[in-house]
Order: sequence, then C-alpha cells, then structure tokens
Amino acid sequence: MSPVEAAAALKCSRPRIGHIEKGRNVLSYAELFKLLKHHYGADDATISALEELREEGSKRGWWSSYGLPERLAGIVGLEHDASSIRVLELEMIPGLLQTEEYAATQYSLDDHWSAKDIQRRVAVRMQRQQRLGGDDPVQLTCVVSEAALVRCARHQPVAAGQLAQLMDRAQWPNIEVRILPFDVGLHVGSNGPFGLWSFPDNLLPDAAYQEYAVGNDVIDDQAAVSRLARLFSKLRSQALGTDESLALIAELADKPTR
Repeated sequence: MSPVEAAAALKCSRPRIGHIEKGRNVLSYAELFKLLKHHYGADDATISALEELREEGSKRGWWSSYGLPERLAGIVGLEHDASSIRVLELEMIPGLLQTEEYAATQYSLDDHWSAKDIQRRVAVRMQRQQRLGGDDPVQLTCVVSEAALVRCARHQPVAAGQLAQLMDRAQWPNIEVRILPFDVGLHVGSNGPFGLWSFPDNLLPDAAYQEYAVGNDVIDDQAAVSRLARLFSKLRSQALGTDESLALIAELADKPTR
C-alpha cells in the first residue's frame, strides 16, 4: 500500500503518514488497528506487538527535557530501548564509558559549544550511562582503538580518572572492552566510528549509527546494517582479548607518557 493509499484509509493527509513512518508522530490505537487489521493484513500477534511499541512511543523519554536536536534525541531514544549495543571508537573513549570530566573536556575542545551547551550534553551523556546498570542492563561490546587510550593517557587532567573508570567498567559482567592495537596496522574500521543496536524480542530490526564532525546519522537499511555488523565482527576478532585489553589499559594508566 502506498503512502497515498494509507492516508486515504485513515482519512488524513499524506504528510502525516510520512511523519508516522519517520517516527515523528505516534498513531492512536484506532489508527494502528485500522491499518493493520483492515488494510495491511497483520495477524493478532503482530498487532499486539506493535500496540506495545505504540504505547511505549507515546511516552516522553527522560531525554525530552534536555532540548536535544531531533536527530540526537532519536539516537538517544533508540539507545535507551536497545538490549545490546556494539560500538567502534577510534579516537575517543566510548560515550557510555566516559567520565564527566573527560566528556566535558572533549566538548570544550570545540569552540562551537557554549558552557551551557556543554553542561547539557554532558548531563545527557551521564544519564545515558544509567542503562549499564539496574535490573535490566544493556549488553555493551566495545572495540576501541589503542589511539583513543594513548590520547587519553597524554591528557593529564582527565587521564587518571578516565582510565580507572574504564578498567572498572571493563570488568562488569555486561560490558566487554577490547582494544584494537596499533600492531594490527590498517583495518576495515578506518573510515570512522559507528555503533549497532539490537532490540529485545526482535520487536525492531537491528539499526546502526555513524558519527562525523558535524552530526550523526541513523542507518536502518538492513543491507548497510549487516555490512557494519560484519565489519564489527572482523574488528572484534582482530582486537586484543578482554584480559590483554585490561592489561594494556592498566599499563597506560601507570605509564601515561609511554
């Protein structure tokens, strides 16, 4: 069914269908049921699963009070809903593992951000980390370039606290940290950092995101997501084991000017 036909079925405008498809608008139960049952031919199990998602989608997330740009708010929302997250970082410690001081320093390096912006962004980053604990913690797997560790170790004001926290978090049962050493040489992740999300009960397909200097993009094309998943698996296999990675972090913490 085309968007025009869907709009006719709901007796609404074509742009409203577009907003619904992009996650900007939430359907009412009546609209959802009408489309699924009478037009899309969905079975009862699918209707039930999507109604559960609809109810969740109608709730305001904690991030809504921070005035984040729409695209970033969407990324934080997806991260919040994920059951597992895979992250490749090349130059920075992964955001979910950063200390407050490290995050603030990283933002302050870019004169685009005001002091108020930095305070808000850091607060969001710290709140995001709540998903690592609690009764239903997210499973986090990180592949981090050795370059990110060395740069952190050389920045003395934040090095000790950040490396200590990284060592602590790397030993949590739901967190895996593997360091991609310089000895690997050129690798398939050189084009930039990215992350992958998987969701509980397969209610949503896997999704990914990529970051760049002036923004970030969510990727939901399944061919592209699958390709990134393959790249991540290859990089993880090239990285040091968890014990070796922990030892390297400890070595840099002890000898930051190595």
